[in-house]
Amino acid sequence: MNNRVAHHLNELEGASPSDLIELIGEKDQALQAITEVNWQLTFERDQMQREAAYYKARCIEYQMSEKRRLQVGGEVK
Repeated sequence: MNNRVAHHLNELEGASPSDLIELIGEKDQALQAITEVNWQLTFERDQMQREAAYYKARCIEYQMSEKRRLQVGGEVK
């Protein structure tokens, strides 16, 4: 067993079961909060990627229409 684990076990020695249950509950709440933040960040990242792909496609469309307009010497509507 490494020293860090042994240190944590020594801190918990003599703790009452209710204290340990409360500690586990706090840990579960913290993990749930982290999970929710990760989900939110994933959602925002995916949404930004979709928006970036949309704008990239729009830019390519515009560039192609400009190139066509310049080739024919007219204006594209």
